Amino acid sequence: MAAAPSPVTAVVSRAREEVVRRVSYDASWFAIRYPNGDPDPSVGVCTDVVIRGYRAAGVDFQKLVHEDVVRNLAAYDPWVKVIDSNIDHRRVGPLMTYLNRHAKKLPNDDNGTYLAGDIVVIAFNACPRCSPQHIGVVSDKTGPRGVPLMIHNMGPVPSEDDTLDAWTRIGHYRVF
Repeated sequence: MAAAPSPVTAVVSRAREEVVRRVSYDASWFAIRYPNGDPDPSVGVCTDVVIRGYRAAGVDFQKLVHEDVVRNLAAYDPWVKVIDSNIDHRRVGPLMTYLNRHAKKLPNDDNGTYLAGDIVVIAFNACPRCSPQHIGVVSDKTGPRGVPLMIHNMGPVPSEDDTLDAWTRIGHYRVF
């Protein structure tokens, strides 16, 4: 009997499935069950790469974010005004807020500190005008520059590519 994969291996493998399956980028609001709800597997956004990856390792960000928002709505300002377990965890701002409150925060600007399964939050604007706009999972593969690849969905479909340091990194988190 084969041993179960490590949580990090499960996260990266499941995130990579989004790339293989060529999930279509769709930022629509969907009614989903709670907990462990998910839009149709043929669609998703950047947060869904993270959510689906971590769910394979037993982490339900839908439940975790929702329960944290309910306990402390003010901590999620300005991202959450009306609590909605269908979407709050699928937005980068609330997910970053949850990670800031509950995950291990690591340096943003040192490529050598990124490990497979880490979560990286991206801003497309330079700080101080930056805001959380994109999120992905660090791959277990490295690119030709020796920098870990990032698994993410910017549309039209997810990719695993050499973009870890292409934009302003404003969050770097380790859950395991």
